[in-house]
Amino acid sequence: MKLSIAAVTLSIASTSAIKTNSDVGRNLISKARHLDGNNNNGEEDTTWMQDFSLKFQGCRTALSYNDNADGDEDVRVASTKLAHFRLCPSGTCSSWNGGGCTSGYGDYVVALNDFAEAFVQGKRRQQEFVCQTYMLNKCDCTETDDKDDNFSREYCEYDCFNGKMQECIDRNPYEEEQEGQREERFEAERYVECKQLEIQNNGDDGNAVQVDYDEYGNEISYYIGTACSDKG
Repeated sequence: MKLSIAAVTLSIASTSAIKTNSDVGRNLISKARHLDGNNNNGEEDTTWMQDFSLKFQGCRTALSYNDNADGDEDVRVASTKLAHFRLCPSGTCSSWNGGGCTSGYGDYVVALNDFAEAFVQGKRRQQEFVCQTYMLNKCDCTETDDKDDNFSREYCEYDCFNGKMQECIDRNPYEEEQEGQREERFEAERYVECKQLEIQNNGDDGNAVQVDYDEYGNEISYYIGTACSDKG
């Protein structure tokens, strides 16, 4: 496998998949702060948020002075990346309207890492639901007495998804999976917080992995994490 990395972007322009009455939504709301400045010491009443959807509005950076800084190496002005999202009534939340809705909404901010984690989890759970629904309605892959001895649920599901629902395919059972190949697949949830990209540098299958070096011959490390775009 030849791997070349320039940039990895996670687009979170549309977050209507996250509902406030879901586990992901409730967890995110518990960490958010209402933009009207009145959060009742973190004890805001959320019982009214039963049928709302999250609409991403943009991100911003908040600066704060570090009162504990007393050395030259201490950070005196800390920056915190925040995600601004809007709670819109699910019945009127629009995926094409940037604002999501025009009435009955509330604006909130939360740490960007928390928002990105909730977004990735929400998209994954939504995709799992779509794939399971498709399989139950379109695929006859349940092991029953009328299936012959050569029946394999794994092969059946692959044949059913292949060409129609590629995003539901985890692996191709007709091809032998190389050792470590599954670990090489990019998993966005692992990089919500900034961390070094793990590159499998083992060309055992004959396909070399491209590794970049700086002018001094040192191997270059790449890091992935959440960040605000130039347009917020």
